[in-house]
Amino acid sequence: MSHPKKPNRFRTLRLESLQTRDLMAVDFAGLLRSGDLPTYSIDGTANNASNLEWGSTNEKFLRLARSEYADGVQSIAGATAPSARAISNALADQGSQDTVSNKNLSAFVYAWGQFLDHDLTLTNTGNEVMLIQVPKGDTYFDPNGTGTVTMRTSRSAFESATGTSATNPREQVNSLSAWIDGSMVYGSDKTTSDALRTFVGGKLKMSSDGMLPLNNAANFPNGTVPQANIGIVPDDQLYAAGDVRANENIELTSLQTLFVREHNRWSDRIARENPRLNDQEIYQRARAMVIAELQAITYNEWLPAVLGNAAPGRYTGYNPNVNPGLSNEFATAAFRFGHSLLGDEIEFLDENGKPIAAAVPLSQAFFNPKVLDGKPIDSIFKYLASDPSSELDLKIVGSVRNFLFGAPGSGGFDLASLNIQRGRDHGLADYNDTRTSIGMPRIRTFADITKNRDVQEKLRQLYGSVDKIDLWIGLLAEDQLPGASVGPTTAKIIREQFERIRSADQFWYQRSFSGPLLRELDSTKLSDVLKRNTSMRNIQDNVFLFHSGIEGTVFADTNSDNRRQSRETGLGNWTIELVDSEGTLVSSVRSQPNGSYRFDVQTGIRTDDYKVRITKDPQGRLLPEPLSRNVSITRGDQWVNRVDFGVPPSRPAGGSTTSGLNSSNSLQAPLVDSVASSSMDQILSEVELRRQSRRR
Repeated sequence: MSHPKKPNRFRTLRLESLQTRDLMAVDFAGLLRSGDLPTYSIDGTANNASNLEWGSTNEKFLRLARSEYADGVQSIAGATAPSARAISNALADQGSQDTVSNKNLSAFVYAWGQFLDHDLTLTNTGNEVMLIQVPKGDTYFDPNGTGTVTMRTSRSAFESATGTSATNPREQVNSLSAWIDGSMVYGSDKTTSDALRTFVGGKLKMSSDGMLPLNNAANFPNGTVPQANIGIVPDDQLYAAGDVRANENIELTSLQTLFVREHNRWSDRIARENPRLNDQEIYQRARAMVIAELQAITYNEWLPAVLGNAAPGRYTGYNPNVNPGLSNEFATAAFRFGHSLLGDEIEFLDENGKPIAAAVPLSQAFFNPKVLDGKPIDSIFKYLASDPSSELDLKIVGSVRNFLFGAPGSGGFDLASLNIQRGRDHGLADYNDTRTSIGMPRIRTFADITKNRDVQEKLRQLYGSVDKIDLWIGLLAEDQLPGASVGPTTAKIIREQFERIRSADQFWYQRSFSGPLLRELDSTKLSDVLKRNTSMRNIQDNVFLFHSGIEGTVFADTNSDNRRQSRETGLGNWTIELVDSEGTLVSSVRSQPNGSYRFDVQTGIRTDDYKVRITKDPQGRLLPEPLSRNVSITRGDQWVNRVDFGVPPSRPAGGSTTSGLNSSNSLQAPLVDSVASSSMDQILSEVELRRQSRRR
C-alpha cells in the first residue's frame, strides 16, 4: 500500500489562529476567559506558520542517514545477512533469565514509553508480503525440523511518489503527528475525535465504572472507533480510544483510561471556575492541560530516567526553522529499546504491594481487555511502580519473542525478528553508517561496541564485519552510557528527536502558559495524575524508579542494651538473609568489615513483608536460633535503615532475653538465642585486640 501525497488543509483558518497565538502565554485567569484558545489542531497541521504540514499526520519519516535498500531504491535490505530469526535466537533469547535494570528503572518506564510511542508514531502496513525465514529445527517455530517454515508479515506502507529511483528511494509514512499532543487520547482525525466526545461539559466518553467506553453501537451510534484486534474478544468488547492500539495490552489500556479520567477532571475544574464557558471551550482547555502534563512528565521524569545526563537540557524557546518530523531511525530502531525492558507477566497489587489476583503471562494480555474484569486499574499501576524493569540489553522475554499475539503456528510472532526485519524493510542504514551520519566516529572492532565478550563473538559470527550490523541490534548491543540505560548512539538519536519535537512546537507548554499555572504544570509528576484519578496514595514520588532497600549493621553489643553505642564495633563476615512473606530465601549477604550490610533491588527487594535474619557467624557456623527482624516494603522509594543486630558477648545457660532491637525506624523484634558464648567471647576478644592495636 502506498500513501498518495496529501493536499494542504485548512491553511487560512489555522494560520489566522496561529498568528493570534503568538501574542501571549496564558495564566490560569487567561485559561478561563471565554473565546478561542489557540492550540493543536487534531491532525497536527498549522503548528508552523510557514510550513503548515510540518509535524502533521501522514508525513514522510525523515532520515538521519541515507537509505540502504538492497537495490538502492526499494528492495528489502539484508538479502545476504542471516535471517532475522537466526539473529534473534543467537542474541535475544532471554530464556529463564530474570534480569533487572541496573539503574533501578521500574516497569512504568516501558509502559510510558509505549503510551508515548502511540502518540508519536504509527506506520500502516501495506499489501506486500514479507517473509522471515525460520532456522531449521527452531524450537518454537519449526520443532519438526522441516526447514521450510517462515514468519509471514507485510511491508510498511510508503508514499506513492517515492521508490522510483536511487535519487528518490522509498519513504515510509508516519500516520500520526510528530507532536506530543495526546493523539492516543483524543485521536488524530476529526471523526475519531468527535466520536470520543460527549459534547457536554467538555468531557470525553467513559463507562459508568470509570473505564474507557466499550467500542460498540450503543456508545457509538454513528459508527465505532477504529481499533486493532487479533480475535481473542469480539470487536464490541474492545475499549475505544484515540489510538487504534489502545487494547494491545492491559497496561496500555490502563494508561489510556487514566488520561481520559484526567481530561474529565480538568473539564470539571474549568467548568466550575467559569460556568459561562461552553462545551467546546472547556474541551479545548482541558485537552491543552492534559497535553501539557504529557509533555512535562516525558521531559522532566521519563527522559531523565532513561537517558540520565544525556536527556534534553533546559527549554530554550521556539525555533520555527526546525522540522519536528520523526526520523526513520528513531521510530524503527532507537525508540524500540523498550522491548528489552518488558517482563514476562503482569501482576495485580494492592496499595501495599500485595497480590490481589493471580499474575497473568504477558502473552495472554495482548488484545484481551477481559483480563481487566474485576480488577481495578490501580492494581496494574501499583505493579508497574513496584516491579523493576528488565535490564536494557539485547535480551527479550519469551512472551514477545515466541508468543507475540499468539502461539507459534497460531499467529504467534517474534518481536525481535520483526524489529530487525522492519529495519531492513525501511532500508535503514547499518549501525556504523548511522553513527557516522549523526557525527559519531566509526566503530572499528566489535569490542568498540561492547565489553561483553560473548556478545562480541556472536556479533562476529553473525555479521562478520562491524559494517554490516542491523541498526536495532547495534543500538541494543552498545555498552550503556554512565548514568543512562542506553548506549551512546541510542542516546544521541533519542535526544536529537525530542529536542526537535520541543524546539519546533509553537504550542509547547512552557511557551503557552505562564505564572502559577505553568508552575503547576511544570511540577506535575505521573504520581500526581495517579493520585488524582485513582484510590492510590502509597506510591513513590517518581514512579519510573524503584529504589527501595534495607540496611543495617551487625555490631558487638558489649553492654547488651540492644543499641549501638559509639564504641561498639561493627562485626564483619556475619551472614544475613532476606526471606519473603512465603518463607522463600530471597538473598544472602555477609556483613562488611565495619559490620554494615544492605539488601536492594539488585539483591531481590520488591514490595513484600520480609524477615531479615542473621544466621551464621564468621566461621560459617549456624546459629541455633537466628536473630531476626520483620520489615515491610510497600512502595518504591522506601529505604529502611538501622535494621541493626546487636550480638551480646555471652549469656547464662538456659537464660532468656526478651528486650527489643531498636532502630531509628522504630521497628522492633524479639532477640532470640545467641550463638554459643565461647565463639562470641572469641570474637569480642579479637575486637578488643584490634582496638588496642589502633591505640598503640
